Formats: sequence, C-alpha cells, structure tokens
Amino acid sequence: MPLPFDATLKSIIAGRPADFANLFGLPADEPVRAVNVDLSVISAATDVALAYGEPIREVVDLNFQSGPDANLPGRLHLYNAALNHRHAVPVRSIAVLLRPKADSANVTGLLAYGDGDSRVEFHYRVIRLWQHPVEDLLQVGVSALSLAVLGQLPGDRPLTDGLRQVVQSIRQRLDREADEADAATVLTAAYTLAGMRVEVPDLNQIFRGIGIMSATTAWDAALEEGERRGEARGKVENSHQLLLRLGRKRFGPPADGTESELKSIRDLDRLERLADAIFTATSWQEWLATR
Repeated sequence: MPLPFDATLKSIIAGRPADFANLFGLPADEPVRAVNVDLSVISAATDVALAYGEPIREVVDLNFQSGPDANLPGRLHLYNAALNHRHAVPVRSIAVLLRPKADSANVTGLLAYGDGDSRVEFHYRVIRLWQHPVEDLLQVGVSALSLAVLGQLPGDRPLTDGLRQVVQSIRQRLDREADEADAATVLTAAYTLAGMRVEVPDLNQIFRGIGIMSATTAWDAALEEGERRGEARGKVENSHQLLLRLGRKRFGPPADGTESELKSIRDLDRLERLADAIFTATSWQEWLATR
C-alpha cells in the first residue's frame, strides 16, 4: 500500500522536475518530462522517472525510501534495466533516503554479484537527505522546498523549534516566488514529510499559523478519530470535514452544490483517493471527478 509521502513526492517532482536539478545533480538546461513509471511487463513500478532531451538522451530513475529495504539495490537494478529496455537510452538510478531509518549497510551505491564472465556490477547514487544542511535545501527550486524539513538542522536547538524555523523560511520564499496554489501544494508536502520526524501534536504546533494542513497526515488522524468512535459514519464525516477544509485552501470557496456533492460520497476508499488527488487537481470540478 502506498505510504503518505509517495503521492506527495511523485506529484511535486513530476510537476516541476527542474526545481530538483541542483539537489539531485540533474541536467538543468534541456527539456525534461516525466515518463510512465509502470513497468507492468515485469510487474513493477518505480517512483519517478524523468526523461531528458528531445529526443530522449537519458532517463533518471528516482526512488524514495523512508524505511529499510534489504532488496533496494536489486530493485534499483531491475528498474534501471527495464527503463533502459523501454526507452533504449542510458538510465541513471538515484536512491533518496528520507531519514536514517531508511539506511542500511547494503545501500552502498554498488550492487555486485557473480564472478568471471558472469559478474554483474551496477552503480547507483545514494542521497541521504538528513546529511544535507537545511540551509542548502532552502536554496533549491520552489517545488523542492518541502524536502528541507528532512535536512540537517543546527544542533543547538530543539527539533520542533528548528523545524518551525524551516517551515517559516519555506513560507517566506513561497510568499515571494509562488502563487497560492503552488504554495499550498509545497506546504502540504512539507507537512506530510515533517510527519516522519515528529508526532502529530508537535507537527500541528510547528505548522500553526502557516495556513495549510496535510491531506495525508491529517487524513490519517481523521480516520483514527473515526476508529476511536467505532463508527463508519464518524470516519466518513471526519473525512468530509477535512477534505472540505483542504479544498477551500487549495481551490477557494466551493460553488453552489459542490459541498453537497462531496458529502454525498460515502465510499472511504474514494475519499482516500480524493485526499491523494489534492496534490494534482486544479479545480473543485476536476478534484471531485476523482474515482
């Protein structure tokens, strides 16, 4: 099952990949577009695949990890080979580890096995975000700013204070450089990612006054509240309230009948898909068309 940050990272990178060029060491001066990541011929899908050049000269495969995975190097090798087979161009693989919990001894940047004429060596890049000073992460492209909440903070202040300062710095850049819709997307992503470092009460304190809440993290809290009440109706109603709040922040006031249309949706699975779609939809109408 996809984790909350999956939709967050995929949508913000696919939308504006150039903003991540400096952070991930990617080309910044040529055409780039996201390509289909479904490798269904081998029952696999990577996270984000970016094609550079027109025609394509290179594909960059980005994979994000929040927890340990002994099979990560092998999966990267699999994705690399499949993307090369599909596009017939060189493929560069990058593993982005989001927190120390995702690190393990076998994630070295090299997968090697066999010997003699059957030996295989596969090289990939590893980025450990917590080792990147937060000051550097605050200088990246606007869409990449949300990753700053996972960076290395100064060691002379509590974690919550440090994260709040980071979020305020993100907000200041967004006020100068982004429109309201883009700002909402970045701040929502930052809220979701920061939830990997602190608990929900601290998370809400960090973002108090910032003006945005995360679809996915707040979504989980709403469902947990419904579960505590032991009522499916409670979970649906909590979801409606949360989604209406997020929709107003993202798209503005709903038109007549829009709120009723949302509240008519009783399928929790579809409501969860709506929570994910808040990152990519551009209007109430498009958002509510999510099935």
